[in-house]
Amino acid sequence: MMPLFGKSDDKPKLIETVGPVPEGYHSDGIIQTSVSGQDEISSQSKTLKNLANICKAANASGFANYRLSTHFNSGVKEDVIFAYADIIRAN
Repeated sequence: MMPLFGKSDDKPKLIETVGPVPEGYHSDGIIQTSVSGQDEISSQSKTLKNLANICKAANASGFANYRLSTHFNSGVKEDVIFAYADIIRAN
């Protein structure tokens, strides 16, 4: 589960927050991902993992301002979850 603010348990150096960019960090752009599936909780967890992987690949400190948007695809009867956040780096 993502903490409201803090360091991830399994990723001790990655900051994940739904709140604003923390003091001592700055936004370096916006990252986004999407996942589709029938289990909304599982899909939401996958979006968090995808954002964390993007941060790791970019050698970033983490992400802030995490937001979700969902859309139900009636053709395949699946939810599509779009996630986006500010990628952050230490000042």
